[in-house]
Amino acid sequence: MKSTSPAIRMALLAAGLLLAAGFGAAQSGPAGQFRLKSPVIRNNGGNLPTEYTCDGESASPPFTWNDPPPGTRSFAMTLHHIPPDDEVKHVYVVLYNIPADVRSLAKNSKDVGVWGMNSMRHKVGYTPPCSGGGGLKIYTATLYALSSPPNLEFKGTAEGMVTMDQLLDAIDGKVLARSSLDMVYMRGAAAPNNGRGPAGAAGAGAGRAGDAAAGGRGNAAGRGAAAPAQQ
Repeated sequence: MKSTSPAIRMALLAAGLLLAAGFGAAQSGPAGQFRLKSPVIRNNGGNLPTEYTCDGESASPPFTWNDPPPGTRSFAMTLHHIPPDDEVKHVYVVLYNIPADVRSLAKNSKDVGVWGMNSMRHKVGYTPPCSGGGGLKIYTATLYALSSPPNLEFKGTAEGMVTMDQLLDAIDGKVLARSSLDMVYMRGAAAPNNGRGPAGAAGAGAGRAGDAAAGGRGNAAGRGAAAPAQQ
């Protein structure tokens, strides 16, 4: 199944801002379904609270997940944004070698797994969304259940200097399932980011959270070159 284009997802999520609280698509899913969630994101396509951006504490968001497929030996995670007017991705999280028995990442987690390099500050670890432009932005977190940890040594890549593209290449053929969670943020006084209210319409992230894809490279829309501009 093809991923919904950034422009279409942006329109759907923006339309969802007009919905009353409680009408967004809930994160909960059927029992036994591999699904990425966050206690601070009410819906798939919901608001990213300000404390997880450069306008607040710049803290990394907490995440939880459940029901990985049999044979999972490791997890990896990415968080990126693609501006609607181009195909250049901005990367905020590259995290791998998450142990198979882990089911959550706490706020500001630093000691679980191995952090790679974000593309915004070109440093190891989390960097917060900090858009230089107006309007609603979509940020996509993706969790990968892997049949074995990624082998990055063959690339001559130093630990901690791994980029999103290098990670996706390294897990190619190892992905048992993946689940994505969209979140939105808008800078400015009118931005609805000061709580956990829904910003996404029902179906805004349809086919994204809890999507199982054996052997895939992950979200194909997120494989453009890294961008120097902060978003």
